[in-house]
Amino acid sequence: MPFRLTHLLGMVAIGSLMLGLPTYFWIGDRQQVLRFLYPAQALLTIPTLSCSSGAPIWLKSASRFALRDNSSPSGQLAHIEANGTLHECHYGWRGMPLLSQRITKESRFRYASMTKALTADAVLRQARAGNLTLNERLLDRLRLNGNIADARLKTITIEHLLRHSSGFDRLRSEDPMVVRKIKPWCPYTSAPLTKVNLDFAPGERYAYSNLNYCLLAMVLERTYRLPFRQLMEQEYGLQARGIRFIDGPYLADEVRYDFRNSGFYGADYWRYFDFQALSSSAGLSGSASAFASLWATLRDERGFSVEHAAAEEICEPDRLRGCYGYGVFSYRKPSSALTLQVQPGFLYGSPSALLLDNYGGVTVWVGNGMRRKGSSTDPMIKFLYRELSAYYASRLPQ
Repeated sequence: MPFRLTHLLGMVAIGSLMLGLPTYFWIGDRQQVLRFLYPAQALLTIPTLSCSSGAPIWLKSASRFALRDNSSPSGQLAHIEANGTLHECHYGWRGMPLLSQRITKESRFRYASMTKALTADAVLRQARAGNLTLNERLLDRLRLNGNIADARLKTITIEHLLRHSSGFDRLRSEDPMVVRKIKPWCPYTSAPLTKVNLDFAPGERYAYSNLNYCLLAMVLERTYRLPFRQLMEQEYGLQARGIRFIDGPYLADEVRYDFRNSGFYGADYWRYFDFQALSSSAGLSGSASAFASLWATLRDERGFSVEHAAAEEICEPDRLRGCYGYGVFSYRKPSSALTLQVQPGFLYGSPSALLLDNYGGVTVWVGNGMRRKGSSTDPMIKFLYRELSAYYASRLPQ
């Protein structure tokens, strides 16, 4: 056989192998291939990182950390100083990399549980107006009486719900708000509440629960005498800020989410949940800048009311999620001057975090992916804590 023909056949064999192996793995485990390719995708995405003029350097470093650590091909990070100056960074593409529009300051992301902080603020507004009290019992507000399966339910207060200390623990019993293909009973009826058995006595400890904030929505609806979404629009002018509730399907101006690290749900995850029911706990969407600007407005009006919860004996502020206040948890490292009030968020492919600091700053981060293992928000929160601590230490007298 002539040498050239042998050489040609060898090249064809090598080429077939090079194309065949990726194809084999793509067909067999597409997610694994996508995970393997992510570092290269992140490198290609870095040049899209754009920050506003005069933005502190830590915003760019934090954006790069989110891109690298959270496997979020797109994201936004906004920070508003106490004087009202807005800084922001954004990176990535709205859809398939290199083939779609780049992320802008206005691109829409799902806020996930950052929504809870605004629900808490709405409750506190009504408390300030004298229309409810935080020590008011939930069953009294919902007008539930008669046979109660767990007598401890009678002691749950509005404050317990706000602080995730009501007795519901999604790690011990099923979270009725996110059961696959099963419509939640809350917020449509309160009757099933009488049959619930609590996981611990109200006030005994903290345990994060979506049900807490659905029940708060029911309280608000009875107080305002308006549907939850309508009352939130009335109070906060959400649509004028570009903030909208989601009903499940992706909105026209919304990013597409990356599910390569999801072990179960994919892009159609929204089909299995009731987003009307999730309105008060994970229902809002918009840009990082829009949410930060809204919270800066709330700060200018009267300070961050969600920050004003008194410390409790069960509070551990030096541990992430160890000390819940009104819709946010307090976090402060020992010997540090910086205190953060944090509401993290996570839906499948949608990590986020709202940070209110004791220097009057507001920071909001949103992304469109998820980490392979562990929390998709805690590493970013810790990184932002370090960056903010150093930033304020360099600018303010100690």
